Amino acid sequence: MAEKRYESTFLLSSNLQDEPVAAIVKKFEDTVAKNGGKLMETERWGIRRLAYQIKKHTSAHYISLHYTAPATTNAKLERAYQLDEDILRWLTLEMPNENFKARDAMKARAETVEARKISMAQAKIDADATPAPALKPVLVED
Repeated sequence: MAEKRYESTFLLSSNLQDEPVAAIVKKFEDTVAKNGGKLMETERWGIRRLAYQIKKHTSAHYISLHYTAPATTNAKLERAYQLDEDILRWLTLEMPNENFKARDAMKARAETVEARKISMAQAKIDADATPAPALKPVLVED
């Protein structure tokens, strides 16, 4: 059976600090690997505001795992989501290759824009740091 590409996004409680979040993400990455999957990328989107309250939370850590795996891996991963009390919601989708190509192009474009912003900000800092040329005094006679 051919492996398919998946994207699994889950929301973690915003009350968690960085270290517990990293440990939970590592646990789910290991779950994918132990069950025959190959992790391609893990995206951490940071804390985002929720559209509506979930378990009395108005914001959450958004994490997205991109991987290839047999279909049985998803059932085991989602069971692990159910058992973790810090997971507010999750969604796993099968992703066609066309979606990944468009996503990679969008990420490359975003990186280009970000690099351009940084270089423009650095140019402004450099321009502000250079001293202004000294002005010659002008004598005004009556």
